[in-house]
Amino acid sequence: MAPSTPPPPSSELFAAFTSQLPLSGDLDGYGAQTELDVGQPSDHGSALRYVVSPDYFATMGTRIVRGRGFENTDRATTRRVAVVGESMAAVLWPGKDPVEQCFRFAADTAPCTYVVGVAEDIHSQSIDAEPKLFYYYLPATQWRPHDGGLFVRARGDVRQTSQLLRRRLQADMPGSSFVTVTPLNEIVDVHRRSWILGARVFTVFGVLALVLAAVGLYSVIAYNVAQRRHELGVRLALGAARAGIVRLVVAESVRFALFGLGIGCAVSLAGSRWIAPLLFEESPRDPAVFALVTLVLLFVAIAASWIPALRAAGVDPKMALQSD
Repeated sequence: MAPSTPPPPSSELFAAFTSQLPLSGDLDGYGAQTELDVGQPSDHGSALRYVVSPDYFATMGTRIVRGRGFENTDRATTRRVAVVGESMAAVLWPGKDPVEQCFRFAADTAPCTYVVGVAEDIHSQSIDAEPKLFYYYLPATQWRPHDGGLFVRARGDVRQTSQLLRRRLQADMPGSSFVTVTPLNEIVDVHRRSWILGARVFTVFGVLALVLAAVGLYSVIAYNVAQRRHELGVRLALGAARAGIVRLVVAESVRFALFGLGIGCAVSLAGSRWIAPLLFEESPRDPAVFALVTLVLLFVAIAASWIPALRAAGVDPKMALQSD
């Protein structure tokens, strides 16, 4: 069966029920860890299950990579169906088509539940490392969850939409406690806080290191130009163009910077395995990052050598020769 992608929302609001809100850390009775029976011995028998409405995958943007998602025709009177995650399907049914496979949970004598689709893996409990558990979904049209929430995908201003939803839901739930509407970015930011703080700290230290590198390179080049004042004066006296002197000084600084970049890149590649745990879904050997850093440092090298190069080109040949 060909992979399918949930259609984008066709209206201003697109909502779906889920027994567990994403990244909430709360598990209801249907989200608790359960034991699976796949009709064969397996060391991978634990999974987390979620009860969701048919529109859940489209609302969340979770792709169905094989088979189908839930439909309104999946009722309590029809056979039990489920959508499983990619990792779960790959481990429980290696080399087989997971669609139409049967598994049981809670008890060996429970009715068979048939897989109708495979969903892409998700980060449900955290945005970095997931527990070594599988995920599968059951349709809310066949199961009654103990608790849950409404997930809404909306266009437009988030605050205005949140207020609108709160008023509408509160009106439909008289006597209930205050309805809480929380934007997803606020939930995600709680989990991203340490990563954001770390990124900012690394950015500050990176900028400081870049400034120190620029100042150091400028100082070295300026000192080198001062030491070579006589040589540069002779070159000018013998007819060298001032533009040629500028190119000479800048080219030497660029060669000096390339030598340092080569050493730095080698050290970075060697130490990348210690950097990997500090990164979120980024490779410590990303070629684009190394290319960008190289270009930035080369720009800094050229900028830092430009003023000394102009000073070198402005040397008076007579004064340079007389000073020897």
